Formats: sequence, C-alpha cells, structure tokens
Amino acid sequence: MPVKSVYMMTDLEGSAGVDDWDPRHRDDATTAKGVYDRAEMQRLLTGEVNAAAEGLFAAGVEEIIINDAHGAGRTILSEELISGVKLVQGVNRPCWLPGLSPRFDALIQLGMHAMTNTPNGCLAHSMSRRMVYRVNGAEVGEMEMAAYLCGHLGIPWVFTSGDLHACTESQRWVNDIVTAPVKEGLGELCALHLAPIDARTLIKKRVQEAMERVENIEPLVAKSPVVMEVTFPEPGPPSLKEGCERVDAFTIRCTGESFWQVFHNVVYGKPDFPVPA
Repeated sequence: MPVKSVYMMTDLEGSAGVDDWDPRHRDDATTAKGVYDRAEMQRLLTGEVNAAAEGLFAAGVEEIIINDAHGAGRTILSEELISGVKLVQGVNRPCWLPGLSPRFDALIQLGMHAMTNTPNGCLAHSMSRRMVYRVNGAEVGEMEMAAYLCGHLGIPWVFTSGDLHACTESQRWVNDIVTAPVKEGLGELCALHLAPIDARTLIKKRVQEAMERVENIEPLVAKSPVVMEVTFPEPGPPSLKEGCERVDAFTIRCTGESFWQVFHNVVYGKPDFPVPA
C-alpha cells in the first residue's frame, strides 16, 4: 500500500555543519557571532528538511507535516520551504507532537542527535543536557520517545538522519530502519561532516528507500505497564505531579498503562491527555 501521509520530526543538533549548541543558550547570543551562527544553523536544517520533503514527494507521499521541534520552536526558515508541506512552529504548544494522528503512515526524524551519555555523540542530550530518561528500565532519548508516542497510534518510525551515533542508536531500536548519517560525532563539540549539499543528496535518496520499507517495520510500542523514570543533573523538582513518586534526590518515577499516558503526565502533568482519533 503506498505511503500517503508522513510526520516529520526535526531537531537542529544533528544537521550537517552544526557542532555547537544553539546560540540562544550561549553567552554570545546577542552578538554578531551569535546571530550569524544561529542563522547559519537555521539554513542548514532547512536545507535538509527540503531535501527530505523532495524525496518524500518523489516517492508518492501526498501529505507532509513538519514539526519544528527544536527548543526554540521557530528554527526552520518557513519562507524557504518547498511548496506542498505544512509546518508546526511556535512555543507554548498543547503537546510535543502537534498535529499527530493515526492517519499518518510513517514517522521520519531529521537532524537527530544521540541520547545523553553517548560516547563521542556530537551535542548528545535528552531533552536537556545531562538529563536521563528511562522507559521500562531502558535508557531512551528524544528519538525513542517520539517513536513511542507515534507507536501508540500505530505509526512506525522508519527513517533517521543526523549524527552517525544517532543513526546507530536508531538501528538498535528498530529493525530495518533506514538511516542517513550526515556527520560523525567526534566529541560533544566536534564532528566530521558531510558537505551540506552531499548531506541533502543522501537524505533525499535514503528517505525514498525508507518509504519502500514502511510495511515491513512495526511501530515501537512500550510494554504495559509502562514505567518512566527521569534523572535530573541536580536534585529533582520540589513538588511532584500526580501519579509520580520520588526514587531518590535526583530521580522521579511515573507508572501508567501506556507510554502516551506516562509521557504526558511527566512532561505536562496531563495523564489524561486525549489520544487523537
């Protein structure tokens, strides 16, 4: 069955050419260097997003929703996007993956970095620097959490582009997933990059291959009951959301029937966040 609708999750740190933190979090954010660096990062990510969209349309996809999910909520240069896509941007969102519904046939993830504590992972982190997330005892990063949310709706995670370490991480979780490593992390602030034009060519080619494998890839679903733990780099929050418990000074735990439930409880305090129809 042809793939018609694709949800594209994007981040910044895994794009080719990016090997420093978003200037918004740096002391030089408002200097000429900070402004230039962020603009360059935005162009690099937007170019990869367009390459993926071109590949998806070439493969026969009719609907592409792009989630500008980097922390700024407004990193992709919307005016430079190719025609035909739709873009979720902005902050104060109702949820992490706005617009997600069971109508999507596949999840693809672009600009991805590896999870916290990944050796040599360029800009590796999980939601925030030094935060550690576990689901049913296994450490997870942002990619896996997005995939679990999609998996709850029956949507398989079929493609990842980004740091080689993120691509390898993807392959540990999903058999037959297609990856496009556009750089190899050599340390937190260092990577061996493909030239951006070559990164985009690779993404466009590999994402088309991913569309051919969709029917062979199972959605990622956490076994119920789901136990989610979050370890903070400093002593955890003074108050806990309903349904959560403190494991130690640094770690909280939440248990529920599904990952959808525990994620929205831990992150938003909304264990009854509605599942889209």
